Amino acid sequence: MDEKKVEKGGRISGTVTQVNKSDILLFYENRAKKFKEENPYAVTMFQDQNPQLVRDRNKRETEKLLPLLLLDSDSKILDVACGIGRWYDAIDTEIKEYCGVDFCRELIQIAKTKHQDCRQADFLTGSAMELESVLAGNGKGTYNRVLMIGILLCFNDEDVRTVLEQVSRVSEQDAILCIREPIGINDRLTLKDFYSEELEDHYNAIYRTRDELMDMFEDTLLSAGFQLEKEGWMFGDELNNRKETAQYYFVFRRKS
Repeated sequence: MDEKKVEKGGRISGTVTQVNKSDILLFYENRAKKFKEENPYAVTMFQDQNPQLVRDRNKRETEKLLPLLLLDSDSKILDVACGIGRWYDAIDTEIKEYCGVDFCRELIQIAKTKHQDCRQADFLTGSAMELESVLAGNGKGTYNRVLMIGILLCFNDEDVRTVLEQVSRVSEQDAILCIREPIGINDRLTLKDFYSEELEDHYNAIYRTRDELMDMFEDTLLSAGFQLEKEGWMFGDELNNRKETAQYYFVFRRKS
């Protein structure tokens, strides 16, 4: 890594910096309080002042990634960091099971309320760091489709590996894993106690580069038998309104 560079407002580039887990949880608890029915997905996609961008990004993302999941009637989906169940709403195929897990109890409560009539969907409160015990404690088994949408930026490096190792263990031998993550385009960027005027709150996140993430995948997912099948930028310039970060996706598959 380059020598540490600290920028104005809690922006740190070029080095590994720790973020505080309790601050991140508090941020998402505050986000849940801002939930609005007319712009529901903004609660986790942000862009509070631009509901059309939220709709466009959600549409583009789900249309691009859903076909790569190869969903069918035997699909059992685990959605890690499910928020209010945005991805469950996008599923247009009959599946066997959906389980969403999120560390924010308030977001899970919104998800449960929104989907109370959906019999094949369960929403559980729990940290991805304790994924195995959360699933086991709720009588859940293993899954053949796993979603990790915008979650790794909330964890410090050593915790990312812990999460990925647990994900690999709760995945069946034949499984597809989709990770969509905002990444640093040219360099790692950490926002630490950064006050966002747009979100009206302090924000903490780690935007790793693609190569940094691949190093983490190498000794977790790849060593557990997953292979990288597809990757790429999520949006074009028309839907990306940041200069230093952009959404990127990885699709892994493990076969017996």
